[in-house]
Amino acid sequence: MAASSIAYFLKSLNARAKRESSKGIEMFFNATVVNDNKSQKLIEMEPVSSLNRKVNILVKTETPEILKIDLFNDQGQWIDGNVCDLRTKSDNSTHSSFQGLGETEINAIVERRFDEKKREYEFAEMKELVKELSEENDELKLHIEELETQNDDLSQKLEKKKQLRYYAGMLGDILESIGIRKENLRRPLAELMGVDEKDDLKKLPEKADQSGIIEERAGSFTQQSATANTEDQKRFEVISLITQFLNSIDNQLLGELFTIFSEIETNKELAAEILEYIEKKKDFAS
Repeated sequence: MAASSIAYFLKSLNARAKRESSKGIEMFFNATVVNDNKSQKLIEMEPVSSLNRKVNILVKTETPEILKIDLFNDQGQWIDGNVCDLRTKSDNSTHSSFQGLGETEINAIVERRFDEKKREYEFAEMKELVKELSEENDELKLHIEELETQNDDLSQKLEKKKQLRYYAGMLGDILESIGIRKENLRRPLAELMGVDEKDDLKKLPEKADQSGIIEERAGSFTQQSATANTEDQKRFEVISLITQFLNSIDNQLLGELFTIFSEIETNKELAAEILEYIEKKKDFAS
């Protein structure tokens, strides 16, 4: 048995263990000796830091014919291994019947190799699955953002329609309070709200919606329209003119007129006073 053979054998194993340790992996080793074609594991899962010392002691005390070292990581996974034949030349000729490792050791090595490849394959499959799920998640996020944007747009449009119907209803209340019948307000208010008179005005908001226009049945409305007298027709024309004027002015003037209508609703005598004031202004101007 040559000391140089053991030193070279341990040097190669230490080099491999050092490469793995540089990756942050803690390394361990098993030592198996073979004498008279019988193998025996004498060291199991010992830190690599004690490899040289314990193997040298083992060789001196057991004087094995064959020494086998296996390297493992901290998860118990086989990393590498090597076999050192410590017999002299005469021993080799005497024990020519020895054929190396036994069937059990060979099967164990094959099984470890198979498990390692299986884990690598499963890991690759898991990585691919995670990638697919991540892509699907990104697509779902984009779809949710699109739906949220559409929902915000629809909510804004709905709110604008509610406000327009509300103020149109308030205007209807004001005009009705100065003597204009509500059935004659339907068409001009429909034009103001931008709705179809046949469909939407049959379902104008009730008083609970604070719109000021009471819902009436379509048949009753048709009958009243057919029997409207001349006075009603004149009032309708007035409402149409008012509607056209309101559609042509800016929001500031519309708000001022709304304030005037609100004051007239509170005190109907203000209408005559305002007209009298306007006539005086015209006379003064002329």
